[in-house]
Amino acid sequence: MREKVVSERRLRGVELVGQIVAHERFLRCEFVGCVADGCSFGGCTFEECSFVGCRIADPRAQNSFLRACDFEDCELCGVDWALWWPEDRGGSALSGVRSCRLERNAFDGLNLRGGTFAGSSVRNSRFDACDLRDCDLRGCDLSGTCFADCRMQRADLTGARGYRLSLLRNRVQGARFTYPDCLALLEGTGAVVVPGERDAAPADGSCANAAPAGEKDGRPDAPASA
Repeated sequence: MREKVVSERRLRGVELVGQIVAHERFLRCEFVGCVADGCSFGGCTFEECSFVGCRIADPRAQNSFLRACDFEDCELCGVDWALWWPEDRGGSALSGVRSCRLERNAFDGLNLRGGTFAGSSVRNSRFDACDLRDCDLRGCDLSGTCFADCRMQRADLTGARGYRLSLLRNRVQGARFTYPDCLALLEGTGAVVVPGERDAAPADGSCANAAPAGEKDGRPDAPASA
């Protein structure tokens, strides 16, 4: 069947539920407020497209892929991204995922180096054997999401929360984290975290940093003049 090419168009409010989309190529198109729920895509490609305020749930793909697509303020449920990755593994299906809500997504064996999920909710999802070096995960809600055997050097997880990430199964040299969420890094190591003396308030309620008697501003008082 001959491929239909749709180029540089803005598609708004399109709703597809349980439909089959076949042999279509979308090039630099913008999808706004569109819905694709339980649809099957065969022989379709989406290249350099942007998705804004869209909902995509449980898509099925055969001989289909995305390349350098951008998602913003979208809801993405039940997506197995390995099925949508370019077959030649050149480049990435994603150019960015910003302020989106992801649930039950799988990113297995994918190269996401330098990508961004900033400000997104990525819940109950899986990153297995991924390249996440230099990845931007700032401010993400990662509740229930697991990372295993990932390369995460220099990834930025400042402000991220809810993640399950073991030092024993991931490489995190140079990655950035925020306390106390970074304590999740100790999962599976057998380490036990207890409050330190600095974390406990003095029992008598006195100021722990008060200068000892006989000192002023941390220095001994000058001797009284005769």
